[in-house]
Amino acid sequence: MPAGGPLPLNGVNVTVISRTKRFGAAAAAAAIALTAAACSDGGGGQDATSMEEENVDSITVWHTGDATQLPMIEAVGKLFEEEHGVKVEVEAIDWADAHAKILTAIQSQDGPDIFTGGLSWGIEFGELGGLVDLRQYETENLESNVIDGLWQSIESPGGELYGVPLNMTTYSMYYRSDILEAEGIAVPATWEEMDAAITELQGAGYATPFAATWEPIGWLDWFNYMHQAGGTLYSEDCSEVTIDSPEVALGTEYWAKRFSEQNVPTDQPDLGAGFSAGEYVFATGGSWNYDTLTVGFPELAGKWSSAPLPAGPANAGSFIGGNVMGVMAQSEAPGTSAAFIDMVYSDAGVDAMLTTAAENNVLWLPPRTDKVADTHLDDANKQALTTIFETSVGPPNCTGWEPSSPDVQLALQSIVLEGVPVEEALANAKTAMEANQ
Repeated sequence: MPAGGPLPLNGVNVTVISRTKRFGAAAAAAAIALTAAACSDGGGGQDATSMEEENVDSITVWHTGDATQLPMIEAVGKLFEEEHGVKVEVEAIDWADAHAKILTAIQSQDGPDIFTGGLSWGIEFGELGGLVDLRQYETENLESNVIDGLWQSIESPGGELYGVPLNMTTYSMYYRSDILEAEGIAVPATWEEMDAAITELQGAGYATPFAATWEPIGWLDWFNYMHQAGGTLYSEDCSEVTIDSPEVALGTEYWAKRFSEQNVPTDQPDLGAGFSAGEYVFATGGSWNYDTLTVGFPELAGKWSSAPLPAGPANAGSFIGGNVMGVMAQSEAPGTSAAFIDMVYSDAGVDAMLTTAAENNVLWLPPRTDKVADTHLDDANKQALTTIFETSVGPPNCTGWEPSSPDVQLALQSIVLEGVPVEEALANAKTAMEANQ
């Protein structure tokens, strides 16, 4: 992957950039922070206003991601307009441009009322003074419905709530149920069971029984194993970088051995084609693959299913991401905008999104896990996702994580591609992370 290449990953933006570019971005962010501090009362600290006081005709949303996701947001916008007489105008912006575009809007004080973007962007932009604290507004549907695994990712270290999830995506384990049945192999629930299943399948002639389909040698895939081994990236109060702990090293060793010993491809594989050909028996990847397999490969009907990722020695669980949405500090209608976000979490709002998604044959995982049962998945996959969400965890809420993630990515790639020892690579990552604290 070339340096500087952005990867749009369904709500998590991973970019490998040079150290020069990273420091340039940090300097730009510092300049924006000074500008925002001069133009606002910090973190959108203006007095909270109500929808009635604002009396606006419309609000605007910049949605980072695929334009096919717009109908779901627009469906809630239609409800909002019917109930409050305020039109919601939605514009899609590309992942490749979104981060810089939103930073520019913060600096110029000229942007949308609401943005959506990477899950960690809420804290990043909020601490630059670019977002309002949603807790200033009447948002009765938010805190009671955000899943526990995401609170650590969206609540700032100071307790502010600069953004909440618009949708969710998480890692699932997909498998060819017919092949496992034919080989007499149970669905693995632990690392040990997965290792045994891979060994047995390789002995049966499957050269590549396992594939990773969401950034195979990136921090996202690695995060699962790091967490399952009991590791964390920071201490609970964000004061200490803990990426070099024995637990993280254990998870990293296990993650890396998949490539060195189990023939897991390092390149992004084609899950559907590999499953259809019987090349892969297991695969981990994002929840969008439910539709990829169902719609794109109908010949696989009845031959595959999904399950939670195998549990490690300390934890079950998988990474959860998605788009965060927040209200821009320069908005002239923050109360109205917060009310719209609250409607996204209401029963009527979620139902409207799910109905629209079904009409467009798109899997939309709303921010409320109690609504997974209302998606168009079959019962087995609904149950798998429900179980997955119970133990899913998001990225850290520590301020320095966003600029540090490219350095962690490079350290992990050095392990797999260059043979750098795990302890050395994690020490390099720790040095970079501490520089960003």
